[in-house]
Amino acid sequence: MAEWDPNSDEDAREDAAWRDLVARFDSPLSAQDPVPWPEREEMPPPPPPSVLGATIIVPVSEPAGGTGAGSAERSAAKPAAVDDDRFVPPPPPPLPKLDPLSKGAWLALFGGPGYLLVATAAQWSMPGLFVFIAVAAFVAGVALLVFRLSDSDRNDSDGDDGAVL
Repeated sequence: MAEWDPNSDEDAREDAAWRDLVARFDSPLSAQDPVPWPEREEMPPPPPPSVLGATIIVPVSEPAGGTGAGSAERSAAKPAAVDDDRFVPPPPPPLPKLDPLSKGAWLALFGGPGYLLVATAAQWSMPGLFVFIAVAAFVAGVALLVFRLSDSDRNDSDGDDGAVL
């Protein structure tokens, strides 16, 4: 890479361009020369859609090439009702029933820290045994839920391992 030489023409032009940028940095935008907008980017604002009852009619703009052969068909077509294209999902399946051990694990997982949070916020006096029981309940709840995880997805006998690493 060549060294910077303030006497060379290219480096002098570059230095002048930087000085011009720095000089215009804090000037307001109205004082700067406006950047010309390309003619091809100018588009008229779309007309507002008109509402007639429950049907919304949106005018179709023609392509830049002029009127097309399909413009008569498009203008003659009746607008569709708004509710025709909506997707209505099916109702979700019911939640699975939990056995009492899983319910206890979830209760211990959230109950231990919940008790500590409420007791601390209310400034209750907490004996060391209660703190130990709350922490032990949290750890036991996490351990129970992790050990009871089902790995039946990994033991499928269809021969497709998928993304199991």
